Amino acid sequence: MDPKLLRVAQSGSVNALYSLLQKDPCILQNVDVLPFIHTPLHEASSTGKIDLAMELMILKPSFAKKLNEDGLTPLHLAVENHQAELALELVKFDPSLVRIRGRGGMTPLHLVAKEGDVELLTEFILVCPESITDATLNGETALHIAVISDRYEELKVLRGWMQRMRKGDASTTEIQVLNKRDRKGNTALHLAAYNNNHQAVKQLLKCMSLNRNIQNKRGMTALDALRANGPQMNTETESIIKTSGGKSGMSLSRVNTTSVFLSKPVTFREYCSTGMARYRSRMSDGTRNSLLVITALIITATYQTAAQPQDTDQFEKLSVEQIILEIVLLWGFNSMAFFLAIALTFILLPIGRAYTWWYIFITAPLICSYAISVYLKYNMTILFVMYVMVAFGFLIYVLVFYVKWKRTTRKKVPKPRIELISQGLETMV
Repeated sequence: MDPKLLRVAQSGSVNALYSLLQKDPCILQNVDVLPFIHTPLHEASSTGKIDLAMELMILKPSFAKKLNEDGLTPLHLAVENHQAELALELVKFDPSLVRIRGRGGMTPLHLVAKEGDVELLTEFILVCPESITDATLNGETALHIAVISDRYEELKVLRGWMQRMRKGDASTTEIQVLNKRDRKGNTALHLAAYNNNHQAVKQLLKCMSLNRNIQNKRGMTALDALRANGPQMNTETESIIKTSGGKSGMSLSRVNTTSVFLSKPVTFREYCSTGMARYRSRMSDGTRNSLLVITALIITATYQTAAQPQDTDQFEKLSVEQIILEIVLLWGFNSMAFFLAIALTFILLPIGRAYTWWYIFITAPLICSYAISVYLKYNMTILFVMYVMVAFGFLIYVLVFYVKWKRTTRKKVPKPRIELISQGLETMV
């Protein structure tokens, strides 16, 4: 950096900066050309010159994302030198600065978790919530770093933030961060256990999304990591891990690798679930919404038909043929339409256990109510015949899927009569 520009940055004078620009308008541009350089903004950030730093942010916003020769941005330097007020001004100007990776893949959020500043950490995750998922080159998130650095207050803030997130992907983010493994396969819980840190372990175990029994690359769970401390192990920490469901690696069933899983034949259950997932993926949101409206109308119409009261005097006057037509065929087809609409609605639901269980809790009483409504109209024999028809149709549908699955798992595949030699250019019979 030009010595004159360095003196201006150290002085923090905005007027001196503009006086220098009047003499040499290209002086800032000359600095910006270099890919790695200690810019005036780096200098102003490390020394807490707020007015000059914000003026430079306006004149050259690119300085804020530039790394110096040590692999640090101005925000990194502000955090490292405990210039919290200046750091807050920088992230208010551009929240994305919180996620810029410096040396070792460390972001300013990681640095705050390491250096320790609860208020600054809180502001960082408020202005840039996505930064909580960022990891260093060693696979360490801010949660890992807070545990390693014994930053208990910062750990509580991160834990509390994850439990209070309300975005659509909040649950997924919480599971991802809490169970994130570093390069050695250690989660934050592993590291807290290795350090024999009772407070950190206790805070992490308050999270329901935390997997207590993840094994690192050495096959050790958090309980094994704690016991590795030997006589210095905190027995109270061991007790709370075991109480929360933590187990040793030896007591867990052997987990197959992905390659072993993929090499196994596809089961009938996997075939059905994969088919439903592919059906969903081929469908646009507009088509799915239209079909959901149609199935809702079908469920409503068929349920209202079942809920209508039956005139018993008129029913006794019906002939056998009329009874078969009205009860067996009419109610049989009505029931088939009702249950198929219920099944199609389930297929159209977004993927996720929460959606599945809520759907089951809602539709189970509805199906029971439908069956009771039909039962109150007719005797048990007629009801039995009607639902045998529905069950028979469902079994045929399942049988079709089963036959397709069996065809995909055949060991011997018949040879084709015609084998293509070169994609249509030449054939051999």
